[in-house]
Amino acid sequence: MPSVTFLVFQSLKHIVYQNNIMATISRQTQLYNNVTNDRLPIKVILPNQGAQKKNKGGGSSKLFRQVDKKYRQSLSNQVNAIKKSTTFNKIEMAPVRIKLLAKASAKSHRPEDIFSEETCPIVGSGSLGELFVKATPMGLDRLDDLILNNTADYIKKELSAIESIEPITPTFRKKGVKSLDILKESPKRDNKFVTRVKLFDLGNQNNAQENILNNFEESCSELNIEINSKGYSKSSYTYELRCKDVNDLDAVSNIIGVRSISQMPIMRIIKQKSLNPSPLPNTMPRRSINDDVPIVVVVDSGITTNNPDLNTWVVGNISDVAPEYRNTSHGTFVAGLICWGSTLNPTISGIDSNQCAVFDLQVIPNDDPEKGDVDELLENELLMSLETALQQYANKYKVWNLSLGSDYVCSLDEFSPLAESLDNLQERYQVSFVISAGNYEKLPMLSYPRLKDQLINGRITSPADSVLGITVGAISHVDYKQNGPKEHELAPYSRHGPGPNHVISPDFVHYGGSCSLDFSHVSGIRSVTEEGSAEDVGTSFATPLVSRTLAQIYHQIIPTPSTVLARALLTHHAKNPKNGRRIEDGDENFLGFGLPAALPYCLECSPYSSTLIFDDILRPGYFLEWDDFPYPDSLQKNGRYFGEIWMTIAFAPSRGSRWGTEYCEAHIEANLGVYFSQTSRKTNKSSLKFKGLVPPEFKNSELLYENFQIESLRKWAPVRTYYALLDEKGERGNRWRLKLRLLTRHGIENLAGFEPQKFSLIITIADPEKKAPIYDEMARIIRNRFNAQNLNVRISPQVRQQQI
Repeated sequence: MPSVTFLVFQSLKHIVYQNNIMATISRQTQLYNNVTNDRLPIKVILPNQGAQKKNKGGGSSKLFRQVDKKYRQSLSNQVNAIKKSTTFNKIEMAPVRIKLLAKASAKSHRPEDIFSEETCPIVGSGSLGELFVKATPMGLDRLDDLILNNTADYIKKELSAIESIEPITPTFRKKGVKSLDILKESPKRDNKFVTRVKLFDLGNQNNAQENILNNFEESCSELNIEINSKGYSKSSYTYELRCKDVNDLDAVSNIIGVRSISQMPIMRIIKQKSLNPSPLPNTMPRRSINDDVPIVVVVDSGITTNNPDLNTWVVGNISDVAPEYRNTSHGTFVAGLICWGSTLNPTISGIDSNQCAVFDLQVIPNDDPEKGDVDELLENELLMSLETALQQYANKYKVWNLSLGSDYVCSLDEFSPLAESLDNLQERYQVSFVISAGNYEKLPMLSYPRLKDQLINGRITSPADSVLGITVGAISHVDYKQNGPKEHELAPYSRHGPGPNHVISPDFVHYGGSCSLDFSHVSGIRSVTEEGSAEDVGTSFATPLVSRTLAQIYHQIIPTPSTVLARALLTHHAKNPKNGRRIEDGDENFLGFGLPAALPYCLECSPYSSTLIFDDILRPGYFLEWDDFPYPDSLQKNGRYFGEIWMTIAFAPSRGSRWGTEYCEAHIEANLGVYFSQTSRKTNKSSLKFKGLVPPEFKNSELLYENFQIESLRKWAPVRTYYALLDEKGERGNRWRLKLRLLTRHGIENLAGFEPQKFSLIITIADPEKKAPIYDEMARIIRNRFNAQNLNVRISPQVRQQQI
């Protein structure tokens, strides 16, 4: 911990930083006021105005390797080895693992004719290029015959994609970890080790899944092993399981339907450091309990009742922690940042000053022996508490702050059961969870840029891999000249992405305090303590600053926006905290989409920009097209287009937990560009060609194979951003066109319960020189072209509500 001498030095040093920061804030405020004296509303393009057209398919028949007699015999030998090694005597079926060549992992190359209902159907997937099939004795016989004897071209193409056919082993189920090591990391309850088991989902044709479940439950009963599925959704097939010893765990890892077994994660918060304590500065009590303000649910360790001013901002509470285990230090610090973040940290730019209240959901018990009796919160216990509270308050409170995490480092190959469960809760109750990215606490901490080994060890922890959740990392508000981050860089303790399937995570960053790599120099963010105020560091404290901004978005828009639209608005104006521009390629795994813009900036336009919202639906197999898309006259000259364009598309994709890295089953791709005339050299005839001008960010479209596209194009992610700056050269074209296309996988579009995919697309067109009257020009075009309306926000005397 820092010495007293250092703390004095740090305080003096901080004064210098404050002076620099105040000058920056003054410049930023002056610039902002210059362009927002007359605020202008965003235009909402009403649904069902795009032309719906059928997608065109296509594919290649090229083989990935030579399919000769030797290769066929090799695959046949693998099938026969599985028939000999697998015991089918109880349920007459077993999962089998198929590995595909890396370049054959695209959806269009999947061997669905080889592994079909006639042989061994595909029932799931794991990491990229890893499939699971449902094997039966008869199915394996048919598969063996097909491999050896079928010479059809399409079968040869699919055979050429297969690398191996393997049984599921206990080692695979334990992910290569020894049983004893799993138990060492497992919490204990009633003198037993608490583990987590996930079963394969084989689908329910011919009662396959029912047989798997019955066999698992009967086997555990015979072994006298306790199981419990409370907290997890029924369709996740996830269980809490209590083992007495290694023998129990080994026995469970041999049960045929088990997909994985690991320690049960414990939900953790960082221990309070309470640096630079001081009396609480002047704060503002809430005038009335009926004040109309946004509210964030603080899912944490509880909020102190000893601060009368803070308590006026607490609109209610639930406690799931027994009195003897309560320690409200962490939850109080988080709540203080939501209610008084800017007041307590006046020198840190980027914290909006709009009012925000909290609801106290106390779920985390004390884990600090110096503060009293200790207890643990298990993953499934958190889920039970959340669902109980959501049933009562989800319609009232839309933003739930989860400044907590686990030691479970997220995989690149599959989403954690906790993340999947949080996604299910968010979808069911239509709320947004804002989640901390996790803290790296070993010394030395993480440098920036990250070193090679740090890229692995410093990855985000569960549940930061939630697809529908919003994950937050922390950046530094001070500038360390050596052995520490520069101002606006990722803090040394802040974990980084990407998430599974290379989804961008964290989604955003905010200021959470900073420190040197050896933690000898600390400059924290300030908030409320039991005794007054203090400084601390952690992604836990950057998270509430994003929560309060998101709550403002939900509160300000009337009627309350969907979770998808709220997320899109939060993302659309996020910027690089270093320079106020776009996040650069390569930085997205650390800074996400950037630092969110405070209100009202993210809910308005300027005279030199126009923002449009499209809230609509897409059907699988079709695309939506808006031909002759509007573009301002001021950004056209001599048949060329100029300007700055950025787009954000957000949606809540259909998800399937049995598909591993292919968890997200729907994807929307957007394309905005121009038609231009092209004359053929051969025929001398002119024709119109389309060219996309606003490419996706964080991409490399030159790469061919699906495994590269997942990483570089962020396919199947719930949010994507696009950006283009049409510079002084401009782009020639006849007219603009917007196209949106829905892609699906696993045949979900054919399921009875599949509904068209809802989405929110936001497009901003701007004059980068901030001179042209873009807003007024686009408003005139939209009035004549579309059925549209203004984004309805709460009345403010500073907003000019134009009529379209």
